[in-house]
Amino acid sequence: MSKAEASRAPAPAALSADRVADWLCRHPDFLTDRPELAAILTPPPVAGAGEKDGPIDFGRYLVQRLQRDLAVARRGEAAAVDGARRLVRQQARVHEACFALIDARNFEQFVEAITHDVARTLRIDAVGLCIEAGDGQPNGRTRSGVNLLPSGAVNALLGGPDIAERCRDTVRAERLLYGGAASLVQSDLLVRLSIGRGAPAGLLALGSRDPDAFVERSGRQPYLFLARVIESTARAWLDLPG
Repeated sequence: MSKAEASRAPAPAALSADRVADWLCRHPDFLTDRPELAAILTPPPVAGAGEKDGPIDFGRYLVQRLQRDLAVARRGEAAAVDGARRLVRQQARVHEACFALIDARNFEQFVEAITHDVARTLRIDAVGLCIEAGDGQPNGRTRSGVNLLPSGAVNALLGGPDIAERCRDTVRAERLLYGGAASLVQSDLLVRLSIGRGAPAGLLALGSRDPDAFVERSGRQPYLFLARVIESTARAWLDLPG
């Protein structure tokens, strides 16, 4: 068909309810091939339903309930898929951070990778590598970036000697853990570090300005894996027994 012929061709008739009804009459098996449409279409009421002594429209009620249940299930499915995608992205970032730790050429680079590169790679606001300094030793941040804590601080922060991790949804300027970034941290995840026999107690502190950053327990697993990599790599650098 040429452009001139196309310009003279009659415009298609506007879609109307009558035309749709006519088309469906000529294609009665339409919903058989597209059953998903039945879940969103509203069925007609039973004649007389709702009137005094009239019939009860159980079919309409069941269809509407099915439609509501289906909508809830689809929202749950979408949330699950979204959560799985976030977890995959998070795992990829943790793996990238682990490679940075393993690639460090000396212990100083290893510590710097934890205190600087990890926060950037994981897209969180602050990371603290903490070690108990022992009685009579000064507390604070060393030149290498390690935070020295008073004796017993790790157990106190975690809530006991048998607790390996703790999520806090309210944090108040923990400068001993996060230094100058403490004011940014609204929530954090604290993970015990057991570097080796005879080594002082350690702590990995991950801080975020998002109050819900570490609430989901499934989302913490990649961070716990990161802590285990830090333990193993530090043990190798310091030549400590496991």
